[in-house]
Amino acid sequence: MTFTTRQIADVSDLIDPLIRLGSIYARVPGIAFGLSYESTNVLLGGYGLADVERDVPVEVETTRFRCASITKSFTATLIMRLVERRKLRLDDAVSSILPWVRGSIGGDVTVRHLLSHSAGMIRDGSNAWDDRTMPDRTKFRTEMRQGATFAEPAERFRYSNTAYSLLGEIIESASGHSFEAALMREIARPLQMQSTSADLTPAARRQLATGYYAARPTEQRSPAAHVQARAVAPAGGLVSTVPDLLAYQRAHLPGDTSLLSDLSKREMQRTQFQRGEEPHYGLGWMNWTVDGIKVVGHSGGFPGFITKIGFAPSEGVAAAVLTNANSPYAGAGLQTIYHVLSQVRARWSEAEASSKWHTRGSLRPFVGLYRERGYDVLVARINGSLYVIDGESPVPLAQPDRLVPRGPRRFLIADGNDFGNVGEEVVFDVDRSGRVTSLAIGGVVLERVAF
Repeated sequence: MTFTTRQIADVSDLIDPLIRLGSIYARVPGIAFGLSYESTNVLLGGYGLADVERDVPVEVETTRFRCASITKSFTATLIMRLVERRKLRLDDAVSSILPWVRGSIGGDVTVRHLLSHSAGMIRDGSNAWDDRTMPDRTKFRTEMRQGATFAEPAERFRYSNTAYSLLGEIIESASGHSFEAALMREIARPLQMQSTSADLTPAARRQLATGYYAARPTEQRSPAAHVQARAVAPAGGLVSTVPDLLAYQRAHLPGDTSLLSDLSKREMQRTQFQRGEEPHYGLGWMNWTVDGIKVVGHSGGFPGFITKIGFAPSEGVAAAVLTNANSPYAGAGLQTIYHVLSQVRARWSEAEASSKWHTRGSLRPFVGLYRERGYDVLVARINGSLYVIDGESPVPLAQPDRLVPRGPRRFLIADGNDFGNVGEEVVFDVDRSGRVTSLAIGGVVLERVAF
């Protein structure tokens, strides 16, 4: 199901302030986000600071973030490219490709098991993601030999960075290139992802945001050290930007053969191991639903960074939210994007109302952020109607107040949350120049604020 140009415009106008507000409430130092529809980036936003100490702002086009486990989808894509070239099979035994693992994992563990996190492998070994030094190849192999599995393959789902580190070695064995070289040669360069690297390089470091650990409400966030992922780069070393990640996701939409056939993409995106709850897992991709839209994507967590990307194959949409903080807001922000997409389309017909006082264009001056004692509401336009939206709600369009004109500046709350002010009036005030300055709702006056 597609979106119209006007729907996408209204979606973009809503997402930008909602993501910005959400990042402020979550105390995220910096955030970059974007939305792509079909072949075009329709929204790119960057707010806050990439480096708090040096007062460096986030620039959505150039600020790079540690993308962590989003790397797994790249690793799986490289594996599938090798499968398409008949240099690998998904059901090949790992020990037949990497002889050194014999005795560490069973001979019945396959490439598919590693990709779907069903190999029964340990998650990280002793090198948790908050360590300041990631293991090199020698240390990784030593730890693998000390005990790499805890269960039989295909017995249960167990997310494993160790499994994807092994996949990196499989890529090197089958392709004849290092993992870093394979990623650049097979994915980044063909898609012109000029701000992407498989690990932290000197060029990436120059444009990398500083990551910040979580802090209690009364504390300042402390910066995380910049470290190389080294042997675990195939599981979480990626450094990238929002525009690059949108281009990458577009290559995974149906009909785009830049990287893979549609058959290979469907195989990656379909559920290979169904968990007890969403997200389920495919081959390098998670899948879940937001308000009826099926989303395929991946999250990432690295010291000082939380990120998430997701695309909707049936909608032609891709989105990314990157933060430089150990905060869950990246996931919430991506959910907000798909919630808005779904709800704008669902409400489009009811919002088609017209009146003798207003056209779609004449409603635009009322759109904005209004505040009273820290309480924020957004006035948004969907199609031919205005909506008053709670700026702090994780599902802002679940029960918004829809306004019907009763005059040039007077509106009736026609429907919305029945714990609110349905059936009452909203009145906007203007200054001498005609600029909207406030709104009165439920006996409260909220001042319009610059945002």
